[in-house]
Amino acid sequence: MTKPLKKLTRSVQLYLILLIISTIGILYGTLFPTDYNVPRSFYGLDKVVHFVMFGAWTFFFGIVRFLKGNFKLMIVFTGGAAFGILIEVLQHYLPTGRNPEMLDLVADIAGTGAAVIVLYIISKTFTLFSPNPHENAI
Repeated sequence: MTKPLKKLTRSVQLYLILLIISTIGILYGTLFPTDYNVPRSFYGLDKVVHFVMFGAWTFFFGIVRFLKGNFKLMIVFTGGAAFGILIEVLQHYLPTGRNPEMLDLVADIAGTGAAVIVLYIISKTFTLFSPNPHENAI
């Protein structure tokens, strides 16, 4: 493995910054008031955005946990799913004009699940990301 790639895979700060940026993006995109109407042609695409946002957040969360020596995929999945549930609950209670949707939550959890699957494949494929070659990552 090349030296820059090895350094990139071990850079906790990089993934922590990406995790923070994705957290801010999710909070802004889901909790700030909106004063615009979404064109009908975009209906349903927000589910794709939810899937991608929570998939990315979960991926960065999992990589940060791995690099800090605590790589349990069930905890990563639970963290991503809990974050999605929290967002939908906050949308219900905060006066932002946003409405919680069950399909948003489904997309959040599906993105989280996809990221966990990717993390699992990475942990089994690349020994550099393997938490312990003799231990199960789940």
